Order: sequence, then C-alpha cells, then structure tokens
Amino acid sequence: PMSAYPREQKKMIQSVLDLLLHVLAAPQSSVTHLRALGGCLQSLMKFGVDLFIEIAGDSLQHWARVLLTLMNSVSLSVRSIATDFVVSLLGGIFDMHGNIDDVALVFLTLIPEVAAREMALYGVAGLVKSVEDLETSVWPLRRALADVEEANPLDDDRVDPQLSPILSVFCRACQAGIDGVLIELRLLEDKCSIVGFNVPMKSREAYFFDADEESLFEVANFFLPETGPLQRLRWLLSLKALHESKGQWVEAAETLMLCARTISDAIPHLRNAWRPSRFELWRDSRRSIWLTTIGKDLGYPDRGNAQVIDFADRFLEPPGIFFPAGPNKTAGEMLPQPSVSSMCNMLMVVTKEAVTKYLMENGMEEWAYARLESLLKVVMQVVDNHSAKNLAQAIGASRRRVLEENAALRKVSASLNGEMTRLTDRMISAGEAVQLNLLSRRPHFVKILLSGEKPNRFKESTTLPTFLEWDKTCVCRVPSKIIAKSSTNKFRHLHELEEHICLEFIRSLRKEIKNLTKTESLVVRTSISGKPCESIKLDETATTFIELSLLRMDPSQELTTAHWRESKRFYYHRSSLLELQGIPGLETPDQKMLTNLVELAVAQPFPCALSRQRTLLNTVHPAVSNVH
Repeated sequence: PMSAYPREQKKMIQSVLDLLLHVLAAPQSSVTHLRALGGCLQSLMKFGVDLFIEIAGDSLQHWARVLLTLMNSVSLSVRSIATDFVVSLLGGIFDMHGNIDDVALVFLTLIPEVAAREMALYGVAGLVKSVEDLETSVWPLRRALADVEEANPLDDDRVDPQLSPILSVFCRACQAGIDGVLIELRLLEDKCSIVGFNVPMKSREAYFFDADEESLFEVANFFLPETGPLQRLRWLLSLKALHESKGQWVEAAETLMLCARTISDAIPHLRNAWRPSRFELWRDSRRSIWLTTIGKDLGYPDRGNAQVIDFADRFLEPPGIFFPAGPNKTAGEMLPQPSVSSMCNMLMVVTKEAVTKYLMENGMEEWAYARLESLLKVVMQVVDNHSAKNLAQAIGASRRRVLEENAALRKVSASLNGEMTRLTDRMISAGEAVQLNLLSRRPHFVKILLSGEKPNRFKESTTLPTFLEWDKTCVCRVPSKIIAKSSTNKFRHLHELEEHICLEFIRSLRKEIKNLTKTESLVVRTSISGKPCESIKLDETATTFIELSLLRMDPSQELTTAHWRESKRFYYHRSSLLELQGIPGLETPDQKMLTNLVELAVAQPFPCALSRQRTLLNTVHPAVSNVH
C-alpha cells in the first residue's frame, strides 16, 4: 500500500492537492466545481486532516481564499459543499489541537480581500450600479457563513459540542469583516470607485442604525497582538476613521490608545506575527490563462484583472498604512514583516494623534494623562525585558540590531514623556477656566429603549445589523456638540436642562425612525429627574415608543461626574404614578409616586472605542414611595 512509502505518498497527495486547487481557482461550471469539491472532501477523509494541513503548508491560505470564493457562489450546490468542506476541515483541526486559532487567523485575515475581489468582479461584469448591488454581491458568502455557524453537534458528528461556540465567534467575526469592507467603502463617500466605476453612496443618515462601530470593533478584537498585530491595527484604524467622520473625538482617541497598546504588546512577539502572501493563480496570467478574459465582455481593456487585484489588495492591507507604498508586488510574495523599529515609529505616531484627539473635547486632559501614564509603564517594562534578554544573547551584527531596537524603544518612552508634559501644561491652563463652563467638561450618557411596533429595518436585514436591539436598553454617550449647544441656554431647573439634552440627542433618531415607519405613530417618553413618564393611552401594537433617560455614574449625584473616569455602571430614576382606590374620606382616588433606582451595566467601561453599548444587566432597586 501507498502508506508503506510515506515519502511517495506525500508527493502524490501534494500533486492531487495542487491539481484540485488549480481546478477550483479557475472559473468553471457549477458541475465541475461540485465534482472538484467532492474530490477535495474525499481526499480530506482519505488522507486525514493532519496530513492535509501538513502538505498544504503555506498554501493553506490559498485554499482559504478559494473556499471563501466558492462559498460566495450563486450556485446553491457549490455553496453547500464548500461550506461542508469548511466544517469538516475546522472540525478535524479542533479534534487534533483542541482549537482552530491558526486556521481562523488565516480565514479572518483574507476575508476582506476575498469580499473586495468579489465586489470588483461584479463591477467589471457591469452588475454594480448602486451600494445595494455591492451588498448583494457578498450575500451568498454571508449565508454560507451562517450555515457554518449553525452546524449542530447533535446531528453532525464532525462538530464537537465544545467547538460549537467557537464556530459562532469565528463566523460572527467573518460577518463583521464583510461589514468592515462595506463600511470602508462608505467612508470614501463620493470617491467610492469599484474598478473605475463610480458607485453613488447614500447620505450618512441612511446608515444611522447600522452597527458599524460594533462590527469594526468585533473583527479587530478577534486578532491577538501576539499573532496578528497588523490585522488588528488595520481594523482599529478603520474604526478611528469612522469616529472621525462622526465627530466622536474621544472615541477616536480611545481607539488610537488601543492601537498603541496593541503595538506595545506585540513587540516582544513579532517573530510569531503571521503575514499573508499573494495568490499566484489570481495574478499570474501565465499560470492562469483565463485571467486575461476578465472585463473583456464590457469592452474596457483598462478594467481587467490587474485592476481587480489592485482593488482587492487595498482591503487585504491598505497601501501605506504600515509600510511605505511601493511598486506592484510580484505574485506569491509575502507581505512585509514588521520590525521593532517600524512598530516603535508607529507607536509614537498613534500616541501623538491620540493626545490631539483627546484635546479636541473639553475636560479630557486628566483622563488622557492617566491613559499615557498607564501606557508608559507597559512600554518601560517592554524596554527592560528586551534589553536584558536580547543583549545577553546577541553577538556581532545581531548585537548592533539589538542596540538599534533598544534605542527605538527608549525613543518611544521619551516621546510619551513629552506628550505627558504637554498635557500637564494644558491641565494647568485649563484649571483656571474650569469653573467657567463645568457642564461642557462633564461626560453625559443616556439610555435608549425602543419598543412597540417594529419597523422592517429591525425585523430583517441583508446588510449590517442594527446597533439598537428592540426591547433592549442601550447606553450612549452624548456628543460634545449637543452638550455645547445645551450649555449656551439658561434653564431655571435641572430637569429642564436634562430634558433639553435628551431631546437634542433624540432628534436624529426620531427623524430616522419616522422615515422607517412612514407613520405618525411615534411616541417619545422621557424620565427626567424623577418625573414620571407621560402616560399616553394608545394602541401599542401600532405605535413605536422611544424611551430616554439621562444617566448618572453615581446614584447620589445630580449629574454625571464632573471629571472623566471609567465606569461600567450607570443609574437613573424611573418614576410612575399609581392610583389608590377605596381610601376612607377621599372622594377621588389618591395617587402614589413610585420611584425606582435602576442600575445598568455594560461590557466595556466608558470611555472606550465605542460610543454606545447594549446593556448586560438591568437591576431595579427597591422603590421609594410618596403619597400625594
């Protein structure tokens, strides 16, 4: 048997896998792809997952590209068997190693490239006329990823019960990666072009309810600083750009501080950072003759495969974001590996920009100083460990390299000290004027709850999910421009100020919900300073309700704290009127005011890289009553 000759067996398997990869990478009929994928499944079962992974080696990433592309096939049979192959592969890897981290890293790194290439191919085929067409072009891939997530260990022996939650996290991150490509295209606004075809984008208000921040944050958090630092940074920088487009400077600064922490954590582990290489069969027309036919049908010779690949490369890793943009890379070449010096330069850039973003909002000096102080401690620990460990082992040319790396790290610490000095000077000057406008220097948060009649946008979606979930409380930070506008007005009572902040915040939300419902059945209910929500007798099955309250970080305070600090917990008072019947001596029912202290808890402490979060816990404390 062939197993008696392991060397020859591996050569044969290598030849079979190379042939199958060539067949699957080429545009074939659905029948051909179906049979080729069947051969792949048979090979996987015949040789075993461990031998498949060993022989595929670095070309496993190309298998991931091809499988993701076939999962986006319009043919249901091809999509189904490609999904089946992915489930078998992930299940076998989990059985061997107890995790799928390495393969998940490969898939998540490549999914923006595959999604962008699919959009570009739709574009050169003349099928992209609007942003809805872009969303439609990757819908089969979304459906296939949902099928992978729904693999049930009860009726599929390939899926271990402990693998099921891991698959769920993996597939949600893949979906968020596809969302990220669409978000980055939206950020281009009028400059959005798909392989030379301009795609008109909708106004920013059309995406009001999209969970764009959450999608970018989710896919960035999937990558670890030790194994995928540049992938993590790539998505965090996109999140920063999104916050800038919304004027959310604190969130943009927090995102940059996440970038800085990612870099400092990654520096000791740069040798473990995985970098993708380019797929020759998508680039080299000598090996894939069919590449020259891309774009010919529309008669645009300057919109062919070269333009498709350039577009896809921009999403694999945006040009110039980490390394200087150079000439077109050759097929099969690996993306540049980060060095300690390049990461140190990047760290100095993001921290300087973070401080600038912090100072664009009032009252952030002390918070920014605390963030930099915490980062400096981490950097100094990295400097000490790097110096002690590497200098003792370095000789000759490597010693010179270690000395250069140590100098770069110490330059970072000096830069951080300089930024802290800048903040100290700013705090001294700001302290003199702090009492002039205390309101604008406070962080303000509101809770939002949507209930009643649900618009279609919240029932189903073929694109990004919504950040607001029906009948689920969400905590949002009030933008500084709303606080600045409210602080210019004079109010006699505190509740008038709070109500003005809430109503200003809700203005855009109310407008967009009215556009979705196309009816006047919209009621805004606020609970301000212990006042009861207005009781409106309406048909709740045909009415949409927006409930709003201004939150406090401390239940004993009238407003949120006068200074920025971390907090996962928020409080508000919810009051209601209760009629009491049958009290002797009263001709009319008496009224009893019930005031409950409600405590909300979120996952990430504010301020953070998100401007809003759904609540995890909602605790109602015992009511205090007053009889009127």
